Amino acid sequence: MTKITESKALIYSAVGAAVLSLWGGIMALISESSAILLDASFNLLSAAVSYASLWIAKLTQTGRTRHYPIGFFAFEPLIVVIKGITILILIAFAVGSNIPVILAGGREPALGLMAVYVFPAVALCALLYWVCHVGHKQSHSDILKAEKNAWFINGVISGAIGVALVLVIAIQETSFGWVGRYIDQILVVLFSLAFISDPIKLVKNGMRELTMATPPIEHTKPIYRSLKGLAQEYEIEIVDIFIAKLGRKTWVSVYVDPKRESMTFKSYERFVEDLRTKVDKPYTVTEVDVILQRSPTSESTPKLAHG
Repeated sequence: MTKITESKALIYSAVGAAVLSLWGGIMALISESSAILLDASFNLLSAAVSYASLWIAKLTQTGRTRHYPIGFFAFEPLIVVIKGITILILIAFAVGSNIPVILAGGREPALGLMAVYVFPAVALCALLYWVCHVGHKQSHSDILKAEKNAWFINGVISGAIGVALVLVIAIQETSFGWVGRYIDQILVVLFSLAFISDPIKLVKNGMRELTMATPPIEHTKPIYRSLKGLAQEYEIEIVDIFIAKLGRKTWVSVYVDPKRESMTFKSYERFVEDLRTKVDKPYTVTEVDVILQRSPTSESTPKLAHG
């Protein structure tokens, strides 16, 4: 598979979004198409966020500083939240500005100009989706995951404009030809409502990370699975587990109670090293702490039951 680093994927995404935004803006002005204007606005937003994401990705690699003792990982979910909120504002603006046009009788679409816009836009969206998809698979970056999803939505919007064009041309000479006056505005409203859940998820997931809530089960499951096996191998009891995720970094704190009073320090060190090795495999950046703590005799290991 082609090697695509996170920074390279973000550069391609930012440049591609800027090109599409300029192309879409010009075509929207000429054709007076609200659907193309929405697509261009979405691309302009994507370009701005991609450039900011590139800066943040480099920032997280600088490590800790005096003012940021746990690093700059919080900037990753922060930019995801900002992107989600901005998309929601864009959707609200798109719906609010197009409903009055529908009520006023619609507008004749410039079919030829819309066709000129659609096909290069769909091709570039598909290419950039592939770039971000490969980059995400290789880096496991949440930023690239958001970028990949954004290009998918963008490609669907551009593709749907093309499908609508074909439909309008097909019914132009029929008794349903009047529908063509409304197709542009209807597309914008439908797109906005169809994809409103995506920016809401971006905001929700980003806020969960910023507030250090427990990550979703698909993120924590490999950790629980590893701990189950190690607990049996080293004959220890897992008293409690705390897992937190911030951007690409995952923190794991495990409280353990050795079942054997004679557990040696070397055995404890091997357990910690094995746990770190297993946790490091599925995640990009990790920090693992193992704390010895006596377990109440009335309790077993409820935390591992979730794994």
